Amino acid sequence: MNFTTDHHLILASASPRRSGLLGTLGVPFDIIPSAEEEPEPSGFRRPLDYVIAAAEHKARDVSKRFPGAVVIGADTIVVYEGEILRKPEDAEQARANLQRLSGETHEVITGVCILHGKKEIPFTVRTEVTFRELPPEWIDSYVQTEDPYDKAGGYGIQSDAKIFIDSIHGDYFNVVGLPVGRLAYLLGSYGFIRMEGKGTIG
Repeated sequence: MNFTTDHHLILASASPRRSGLLGTLGVPFDIIPSAEEEPEPSGFRRPLDYVIAAAEHKARDVSKRFPGAVVIGADTIVVYEGEILRKPEDAEQARANLQRLSGETHEVITGVCILHGKKEIPFTVRTEVTFRELPPEWIDSYVQTEDPYDKAGGYGIQSDAKIFIDSIHGDYFNVVGLPVGRLAYLLGSYGFIRMEGKGTIG
């Protein structure tokens, strides 16, 4: 099932997982990451406020350079007990994150901003993820790979960390990094994409 578009679509993210998910829609798009630093979470009252602000920040930065394009900005965070667990900088931090998440439930929140001219369409999607109790040797083995270090919370649900998962409540693709179903629905609803041979969604 493929879509088509008459617009210039830009994904304002260098994430290969996001580009892969957006690519499943079959529409052409460019990958142009934001060149500006993301805002710091400490400046926001709630993780939810931060993640949508980060998505808007990315979209607005790229939109300034390509004002006629439909720009998609996104940011994903892992939240445990109200705290954002960021990408670990080293094995010690990666191990500490996984030890905290072991046997517990956390939230994965993705903020997305679709931006076209003066029209901004921001939204968030939340997914609850529960880890099983992780044997220490699983954690030690995982942190020795490259997988934890470019991912929010320090794990990738689509890769080796899939064995950590006990249950998921919500959108799996949101945990990967892009709630592609909700995104496609909104892109179609606003006329930015359409199913091949069909009109807009909604």
